[in-house]
Amino acid sequence: MAGAQMSQPVDIKENVVWLGTGGLPADHIGLLFNHLPVDITFVDRNDRVKYFSQGKERIFQRNRAILNRDVRMCHPPSSVHVVQQIIDDFRSGKQDSAAFWIRMKGQFIHIEYFALRNEQGEYPGTPEVSQNLTSKRALEGEQRILSYSGQNES
Repeated sequence: MAGAQMSQPVDIKENVVWLGTGGLPADHIGLLFNHLPVDITFVDRNDRVKYFSQGKERIFQRNRAILNRDVRMCHPPSSVHVVQQIIDDFRSGKQDSAAFWIRMKGQFIHIEYFALRNEQGEYPGTPEVSQNLTSKRALEGEQRILSYSGQNES
């Protein structure tokens, strides 16, 4: 389908969401987000939380009660000014990403926000992507041979 233009982003009959470089069944999109080793939370252009992934090892617990909540109400009051600056900078086009990293409960957590922009340059929102990098930061050398040691072998 290289170069093919999709007039419909969703093929209702086939239950496929077309993503420009291919399509996925709608039910696979949630599976994909929930199985990646990251937490994803999406905030729309109106600063409302619209989605969060539900991976088995979420770093920052989420409850469905945050859906449609203003993102500023999901952060401690002491950091709301930073949230507002990120929103303003993403909206204006001044910045495209903002990264933070913290130590929490003996873990090294990387948090990054990305300004999404469509082909017209419009800002539809931002995903927050958080990942526990503790084990990756401890890696040394190389692993070029398949080995499941230390991984879930189910």
